[in-house]
Amino acid sequence: MDTCVACGAELGVGRFCLNCGHRIGAPAPTRPAPTPPAPTGVPRPAASAPDVAVAPAAPARGTSTGSPDTADPYTADPDTADRVADRPDAAPVQPPVQPPVQPPVQAADPTPVPPTTPPVDPAERSFGPEPERPAWDPGEDLLPYEEVDDLDSDLPVRGKAWIGWVVGALLLVGLAFLLLQVLSTDGDDAAGDRATSSASADPSAPGAGGGDSDDEGEEPAKARNLARGATFEVPGTAPPTTDLDGNLVAYEADQMGDGKPGTAWRTAGDATGQSITITLPEPAVVTRVGLINGYAKTVAGVDWYPNNRRTVAVRWGFDDGSSVEQVLAERPGMQWRDVPPVETSTLTLTLVDVTSPGPGSLGRDYTAISEVGIRGRPAG
Repeated sequence: MDTCVACGAELGVGRFCLNCGHRIGAPAPTRPAPTPPAPTGVPRPAASAPDVAVAPAAPARGTSTGSPDTADPYTADPDTADRVADRPDAAPVQPPVQPPVQPPVQAADPTPVPPTTPPVDPAERSFGPEPERPAWDPGEDLLPYEEVDDLDSDLPVRGKAWIGWVVGALLLVGLAFLLLQVLSTDGDDAAGDRATSSASADPSAPGAGGGDSDDEGEEPAKARNLARGATFEVPGTAPPTTDLDGNLVAYEADQMGDGKPGTAWRTAGDATGQSITITLPEPAVVTRVGLINGYAKTVAGVDWYPNNRRTVAVRWGFDDGSSVEQVLAERPGMQWRDVPPVETSTLTLTLVDVTSPGPGSLGRDYTAISEVGIRGRPAG
């Protein structure tokens, strides 16, 4: 049903017609038929009906249509026409017949046209009893609805909830920054380790293995490593051994000048106070001295530097009777010590302080020196 049965208006949402208030689904209300008006002595004007002609009323008894001299004194004067009804012998005037009102023809329009009723004089309209309306029940009259969860899910965050998001974003940024710092620090440490290993592998490089000198600058262009080709006189030499790879390893004194940190001179026990005499191939002006103060060899994953004794203090003596002290760190690299330029043919290396052997089953009670460095230029 799309239109109201009472007024013909189009129905909308709800249980009642929005135009007349009639309940949807209830039968159309019945209207009482209009009561025709009672006849009166006063003539009433006819309803406007342009298509129907009304015949004039017949002349009353005793009237004449002749000359004014014979006209009825009660009707001859138009001004006295209203007093006709007051005559005792006047016949009652019948009311004019009203033509039936034709309802308008409804065109082929989907919009309903409300029904047309004949016009009724308001004074003669009779009102019937108004139909009783049922009590309004919200539970029945309101349309059902669906409950929808999370209606505000698309709305912006209200209140102070945005503070949590800001704090979380700041924490993520801080964590990322911390990770970058850690990674960059690890890269710098790795680069430093590679630089140290390169310096250890090349004992003749200027400035390799820093010592007690405050001046780590480059040597003059003619300076060279004088330990190459020098002879070494030692207090004693440990016998050869077999390493973890099954190779026979010797610990001869001349290995202190071969330029290989993986080889070493080694003597049994604590060599504190013992001296090594180094004879140069020719007299030279010495400006720098140094050494690798332990057994700087790693094989089969075992680092032998901390497992043998390390020399942590030495004294260098020259032909003119002068000497210099050098304090060494416990690290497997060449450690240099600058000396005042001195001309000499021999050097005396005295071991002033030696550590104890390494702990555990891999500890070895040997004093070892992997490499000796002497930089200078030929005399003359």
